Amino acid sequence: MRARLLALQLVQVAGAAVACPPAGAVPGHASFPPNAEALAFVRQLYELPQPPQLVGFITGGGTQLVPWLLGSPGASKSVLELQQPYSRYSLTHLLGYEPTRFCDAQVARDLADAAFTRARTLNKADSEAVAPSTSCVGLGCTAALRSEPIKRGKHRAFIAVRTSSGTHEFELTLAKGARSRALEDAVVSRAALLAIAHACDAALPDELDSTGFWRVEGDEADGLNGEGCKVSQEQMLYRFVPSNE
Repeated sequence: MRARLLALQLVQVAGAAVACPPAGAVPGHASFPPNAEALAFVRQLYELPQPPQLVGFITGGGTQLVPWLLGSPGASKSVLELQQPYSRYSLTHLLGYEPTRFCDAQVARDLADAAFTRARTLNKADSEAVAPSTSCVGLGCTAALRSEPIKRGKHRAFIAVRTSSGTHEFELTLAKGARSRALEDAVVSRAALLAIAHACDAALPDELDSTGFWRVEGDEADGLNGEGCKVSQEQMLYRFVPSNE
């Protein structure tokens, strides 16, 4: 009887261990980044003297950014609207034209412009809004990430953040074959969060550096793409285009 009881206790302990993985862990991914870093960063963004009045249009990747933004205290005073136009028709309808390439810097710019215009409209229409129009921010993110089977071409993302002063543009090419789809999405989500913070002059928490924040380690065996790009060689390119308004 004692042996059966002990065996039952061991099964219950093992079941609890399976049912409760470490915070931020994803089954099948040994090095999935903890969400606590991202959530802490979002909270810091919301605590700015003038938190961004944000509208975001995200397609192809960067989807983890949405629950981070909406799942943090203070979201209601900052996030105006988030959309994920994923299908060809949905994205074409939002842009007002069908792009030659859907993962492209111009598409990210146009998404950011549309999001910025939407943010100003929503901010102006809200009778209870206390934020100045200069705090309106439009995010545009488009990405081409890992699929099964692995697609031809680069795994990359273009991110644009439009503010009243201009457009912050970011380009990131990922090490092809080094990460699962979920981790590639995590990289783009973190890069997009950094882009928003950069446009708002928000600093990272003291214990984090920008490259270490977005460059999530790989979880696949090969770690190289056809051009020999390793995770450690990834770079996020940046430029700022001042507004003509």
